[in-house]
Amino acid sequence: MSTAFDRRRIPAPEVSQPPIFEPLPSTEAGPSKRVDRRDDEARPIYLRTGLISQANGSGYIESGGVKIACSVYGPRPKPPPYSPQGTLNLEVKFAPFASHPRRAPLRDTEPAALSTLLTQLLLPSLHLHLLPKSSVDVYLLILESDTLTSVLSAGLTVASAAIADAGIAMGALGVGAVVAGEKGGLLVDPTKQEEQEGGAVLTAGIMPALNRVTNLWLTGETEVDDAVKMIEHAAIAAKDTHTVLAQALIDGAQERGLVEVA
Repeated sequence: MSTAFDRRRIPAPEVSQPPIFEPLPSTEAGPSKRVDRRDDEARPIYLRTGLISQANGSGYIESGGVKIACSVYGPRPKPPPYSPQGTLNLEVKFAPFASHPRRAPLRDTEPAALSTLLTQLLLPSLHLHLLPKSSVDVYLLILESDTLTSVLSAGLTVASAAIADAGIAMGALGVGAVVAGEKGGLLVDPTKQEEQEGGAVLTAGIMPALNRVTNLWLTGETEVDDAVKMIEHAAIAAKDTHTVLAQALIDGAQERGLVEVA
């Protein structure tokens, strides 16, 4: 006996029940979840200079989940045409093991954008008008990466250290600082999870010795008053990083016998 059965239809259940949705967790602003440091405190920084003997200047930094090695070559003669001031050539490269999953070589477009942003952050601190017909080449190799903002901040700091280690004229030492906006306040040097949970994120290049800002990079949306507060928090955090950077330059010079130990 044959029965009529339509194979093109999906038989529905005889009895169905409406779905019951559980209430979402409360999203009201509350205290920060940080337990290892304050909201206005950055993660510890390890910074050394003079590690690459073949370069005119070099530096290495570890900050949170970021590890970067930087080398500086120059100033060296620049081919024609004549230029009244020096030029800065900055190149960023990721090691294949710098992130998970591993990066495919020659197929990554992120270093080009990073190079442009870092150049904009670093240029105002250099005195390139004292180097006519010359070029300064800066190479950053990212050994471990966390977030884009953390890489930018650490990259600016280590690049300034390497350029100063090479003896190239600078108006002041530039350092990077990152501030994330949260419903409960502002977080300095946020982690990857804190950036994802928060709103706007500000990356600032700051010269604390001159109390000046070299450049700003803001992602997300925020009010003007909140953006001003983020800049103020970044300037305060940059002072601590500037102290670490200055001490690393002194220690590096003393290790190579360039400065007498008092």
